[in-house]
Parts: sequence; structure tokens; C-alpha cells
Amino acid sequence: MQTWEAIFVVVACVAIVLQALVLVAIYAQMKALSAVLMRVANDLDARLSPLLGRLDRLVEESHGQMSEIVRDTAEIMRMVKSNGQRFDRVLEEAADRLRLQVIQVDRLLTGALETIEDTGAELKRSLVEPMRTATALVKGVRAGVEFFRGRSRVPQRRRDAQDEGLFI
Repeated sequence: MQTWEAIFVVVACVAIVLQALVLVAIYAQMKALSAVLMRVANDLDARLSPLLGRLDRLVEESHGQMSEIVRDTAEIMRMVKSNGQRFDRVLEEAADRLRLQVIQVDRLLTGALETIEDTGAELKRSLVEPMRTATALVKGVRAGVEFFRGRSRVPQRRRDAQDEGLFI
């Protein structure tokens, strides 16, 4: 059994030595990888530091301008809202005034048309009727004069038409 123990001890020693060698190899690789990563990080830091510095300055410089732009935009929006409300009131007032003017013009035109109609009727009554009467009187006088002179201008046909109107 001692041989078995010796074999196991030898195998265990070999395994421990192999593990130690593997760990040393891993350590060496990690150290090399760490050196490469440090070089990459330093290179990246060297390249990004100026960019980050410029970006930081740009943000600081534009902060005041951005704040001013936001304030100006807010002021513009307030003015637009105020002017929009004022324009709405003015437009509404103009529409109301226009509506009143249209009603007033309608009343005026209606009154004028009624006056014109009344004047036309009165003119017709005062001019046309007397002219008809005067025309009839002149025709009657002319007919009377012609009758006394012995000349009758009324043609026979016309007298027959007048007589037919009297026929019942």
C-alpha cells in the first residue's frame, strides 16, 4: 500500500507543479495583457483628453447662449400668445362692427327702396293719370271737332268693334 501511497504522492506533486506552472503562465499573460491595456488606455487618454477639454469649454461657452436662446424663445412664445389673443379680440370686434354696419345698410337700402316704390307710385298717380285724362280729353275734343266738321276719322271697322263691346 505504500507503493500506492508513493504513486499518489508523486502524482499529487506533479499535479501541484503543473498547476503552479499554469498559474505562472497565467500570471505572465495577465501581466503582458495589463501592460498592453495600460498602453492602450494611455494612448486613448492622450487622444481623448484634448477632445474632452474642448468639449467641456464648448459646453461652458454655449451654456450662456443656450440659456439666452431658451429665454428668448419663451419671450417670443409669450408675445405670440398675447398678440394672438389681441388679434382674436380685434377680429371679433371688427366682425361685430361689420355685422352692425350690414344691418344698418340693409335697413337704409330697404327704406330707400320703399321710398322709391312710393315715389314711383305717387309719380304714376300724379303724372300718368292726369296725362291719360288729358289725352282722353284731347281725343274727345278732336272727335267732337271732327264730328262738327263732318269728317269722322273713326273707321267703320273700329266703330263695329266698339259696338260689339256694347252688345250683350
